[in-house]
Amino acid sequence: MSSLARPAVITIDPRSADVTDCVVQVTSPSGAHVPVKLSGELPNKLTAEFQPLEVGPHTINVIMDGESVGGSPFTCNIYDVTKVQVISLDHTKVNRPVTFTVDASQAGEGTLELVVTTAKASVRAEVAARSRGLYDVTFTPHEPIPHFVNITFNEEDVLGSPFKCDVRELEPREVRHLQRKESQMVTAKGDGLKQVVTGSTASFTVDTKGLDGELDIRVTGPDGGQVPARLVKLRSGLHRAEYRADQVGSYSVAVLHQGTPINGTPYTVEAADPRRVNLQPAGECFSAQECALKVDASGAGRGTLSVGVRAAGQDVKHSIRDLGGGLYKVLFYPRAPIPHKVDIRYNGVPVQGGPFEVGVRNPATGHSVTATGIGLHQARVNKPTSFVIETLGQPSKEFDVLITGPQDWAVPVKCYQQKDGNLLAEYTPHIPGTYKIEVMCSTKHVKGSPFQCTAYDASKVMLGHSKLVTAVGEPCLFKLDKSEAGIADLEVHIVAPSGVVMPLEVKSGPAGEAVEWVPDAPGQYRVTFLYGGEEVPGSPLTVEVGESGLASVKGSGLDGGAVDTPLTFTIDGRGLLGEPHVTVDGPDSVARVNVRKQDEGLYQVTYVPHEVGIFDVRVQWNKRDVAGSPFHPKIVDPARVRLIGGWSSLQDADGRLELTPREEKRLAFDVSEAGPGRLKGEVMHEGRQVEIGMDQNGSRARLLFTPPGEGSYELRLWYADLPLPDMPVLGWAEPVSTGDHTRVTLQGHGLNTARCGDQSEFIIDGSAAGPGAPDVTMSGTKTDISVSLTHQGGGLWRAVYTPIVPGAYLLNVMWSDRQVRGCPLKVNVESAADASRVVCSGEGLRHGMVGNEIKSFIDTRRAGPGELTVTCTGPQKVALCDLDEHGDGTFTLNIRPQEPGRHALSVKYEGEHVPGSPFTLKVAGAPDPSKVRVYGPGIEHGVLASYQSRFICDTRGAGAGQLTVRIRGPKGAFRVEMQRESQKDRTILCKYDPTEPGDYRMEVKWSGEHVPGSPFIVMIFDTQDELNRYMAGGYSPSGPGGAPSDYYGSIGYGTYGAVSFGQMSWRGSQAQL
Repeated sequence: MSSLARPAVITIDPRSADVTDCVVQVTSPSGAHVPVKLSGELPNKLTAEFQPLEVGPHTINVIMDGESVGGSPFTCNIYDVTKVQVISLDHTKVNRPVTFTVDASQAGEGTLELVVTTAKASVRAEVAARSRGLYDVTFTPHEPIPHFVNITFNEEDVLGSPFKCDVRELEPREVRHLQRKESQMVTAKGDGLKQVVTGSTASFTVDTKGLDGELDIRVTGPDGGQVPARLVKLRSGLHRAEYRADQVGSYSVAVLHQGTPINGTPYTVEAADPRRVNLQPAGECFSAQECALKVDASGAGRGTLSVGVRAAGQDVKHSIRDLGGGLYKVLFYPRAPIPHKVDIRYNGVPVQGGPFEVGVRNPATGHSVTATGIGLHQARVNKPTSFVIETLGQPSKEFDVLITGPQDWAVPVKCYQQKDGNLLAEYTPHIPGTYKIEVMCSTKHVKGSPFQCTAYDASKVMLGHSKLVTAVGEPCLFKLDKSEAGIADLEVHIVAPSGVVMPLEVKSGPAGEAVEWVPDAPGQYRVTFLYGGEEVPGSPLTVEVGESGLASVKGSGLDGGAVDTPLTFTIDGRGLLGEPHVTVDGPDSVARVNVRKQDEGLYQVTYVPHEVGIFDVRVQWNKRDVAGSPFHPKIVDPARVRLIGGWSSLQDADGRLELTPREEKRLAFDVSEAGPGRLKGEVMHEGRQVEIGMDQNGSRARLLFTPPGEGSYELRLWYADLPLPDMPVLGWAEPVSTGDHTRVTLQGHGLNTARCGDQSEFIIDGSAAGPGAPDVTMSGTKTDISVSLTHQGGGLWRAVYTPIVPGAYLLNVMWSDRQVRGCPLKVNVESAADASRVVCSGEGLRHGMVGNEIKSFIDTRRAGPGELTVTCTGPQKVALCDLDEHGDGTFTLNIRPQEPGRHALSVKYEGEHVPGSPFTLKVAGAPDPSKVRVYGPGIEHGVLASYQSRFICDTRGAGAGQLTVRIRGPKGAFRVEMQRESQKDRTILCKYDPTEPGDYRMEVKWSGEHVPGSPFIVMIFDTQDELNRYMAGGYSPSGPGGAPSDYYGSIGYGTYGAVSFGQMSWRGSQAQL
């Protein structure tokens, strides 16, 4: 590049080359040859000089000894700074923008630089390109002093530069007009200027268009009082205004710039309270009939009511009628007799308690043969679902159920007879889609048949997100793809740091479903995604929200990396005042941190970790943690992943991993020193990926794969997604010559029987079969058993397996892909525990009483190790069962029944009933002495010669208990007898046959408590006259004023009789099972 105003000079250096001639040719843009002056002598440096006459690119061809030098021809751009013109730069006034034009279109190629300055500082100028070489420049002076425009072209001053622009003060009238004009340029928008919800923070943004000046927000509440407002400047240059509406009503929001209201202000904002919206069901709902719900929003303020009705993942047709006064009626038309979800929102916010579930009944129930249940309309993939067929007393053999899947597959269905005569149909869908359910009675469809059921699979929903670390006011976007998951309700809830659960709105679009959420407060949020009530993969998500006005941080150095490797991330604080502070702490060290400023507010942070482990990276801006800080990167060292035994022990002479076709290869690794990570692997063979198995538990990892054939292999390993050194590892599988499988023999006890939990083994003898290797499988109806093979040498292999589940298994042995003679063999696996050897004893196995613990004893010592389970079920309730283990294989069983009646006591050992189980346990009700009646002549006064001492104790209705009769009287003067007709008789005949007159005291107790009337005082006299005098008062058979006998009880002084009813049942007692 050179100027038109002076000669262009070129230096030619032959660099000691053996050349004798040099020619330089210059051609102008118009094609004319420009004279060249060449000075100097070869082989030294030469100088070529020419005077350009045109602006534009000149071609320079350098020829030495008849050949062009490397890079020739060269291009030299010629420019003319005198052709740069400045147009329309006029004098102006303070705060009035000045726009002028710089025309460099005829000046040639070059760099144009422009700076506007005053005697104090530089002034910001904006340059807009109109066309090639033609620019409009605008700057706004803020002081009444001369401004100078300095312009250079290719670092040469343009003629007239610097250009002077005089600036004068504005008149007061002009100042006011300018402020009004600027304020009208300021705009505000957001939901906080339309409708808000009471109790929450309302917000909107203000765009000042880069204008300086004070911004003011004034909010007036419904009562005329001022509401505090907060203003935050965002990194984008916008301002975010926030205020909190706590009352229902109209708010006035005014936005002022430099004291002048902006366009559209003041805004009238209606605040509503969705919590005051109430739902009032209008009555029972039936399918295929209009259903009405009443919504009362009279106390919620002005707002818009929106309603959504869904059933089995489908939208249901509905309408809203405005009844006036804030009352609405919601009408919908249910198509199926299943629960319907009604989502009611007021001003877009869900009302309290929503979404509501409305039950819908089948109008044909009890009148027609039909089917009902959610299983006719919606089901979960791989989960059993059911529905009920209402038979109306018709025999079950008359019914038939056919279910057809999405690909016309027949789906198995089971039907169970219910106690009420109806049928319960159960089936399991295995893929998402629509299922056709035909329910027929006597070869005719029942009412409503065929039914359409949609099956969904929440595990097929794909969840994506934009970012999980954000700031207040910055939107978060979540995307969901449910195209492969079937049809179901998609619900999204967010749990705020305060614990409040808020539903989020799901918007549908051509690319799937999306949820956008703007946090209004800092903290940690948990977002849950439910599909058909089941969490989707990846849910819940944790979102870290920082204060607005703080810097954002991103980069791989926040996630992790390799030890002794520089890790970086960036801090973006552009537009914010302040600077960052970063610390990086390891488990036992502190990493050095380098913070380099890349641009104003933009920083790059680099640190080098020198140990493995989880680090703490704390990033602060103005001494406040940014969102997500502290971060926890995981530092690993892939070089410390060690193959147990070393690679050399598994490699051949050429350093290749030795492999055998169709024989499983197992590689065990120690990752204890590699840091927190997971080991991943890949095996390639002939350009195809070989299926591998990777298992990592604690500090051990294991890689398993089976080479499908002979040839070369490549093994690659990664730890925490970082490659291990010296990858890939090459492997080679030698061709295997086949032997004679008919000469392989099997021997050992493990070929016939095995016991759960015990290791069984057998030997595979292929010594006479030639080259080859065995492959063993052991399959059963419930599960398969893994068989481990160990080469003993000489063609002998040891097979070991440990069964867990009892049953019959087929053992198949292959030798070089050929079945060994006699296979498959049937192996019977017995349970480790023998339930038949468990001994149960004690009265608590047969009878007991409500309110008392019922104890029994269980001895498992002879049954082997196993799990003991006990359940006790009554007529309506389950009894509480406690097993006290004594540490020697014996247990004490304590049962606390909650109701009387017959109970079924099930005692199982390893899932099998023990001898006698299930036991029938008769539980009696608690004793009630108030129900015992005592009557008869034996409790009345009388004369000894003719006295009848019998009396009846009727215990019917008194529950279980013990009847106790105690009589006190003259010593040796009576004998108690108690009798009943049968063991189940609740009526007891008592008599005591007195032989002497005197005072007799009878105590009758039921389970230790007196029955009504007890104790009974009986006076027995010698003569009728004495009895009459006693009845008239003042006479005792013991004599006048005689003291009562002190004898009480049995030993020589009385007689005691007792009858126990604690362990039996009788007619008239409470019903028991």
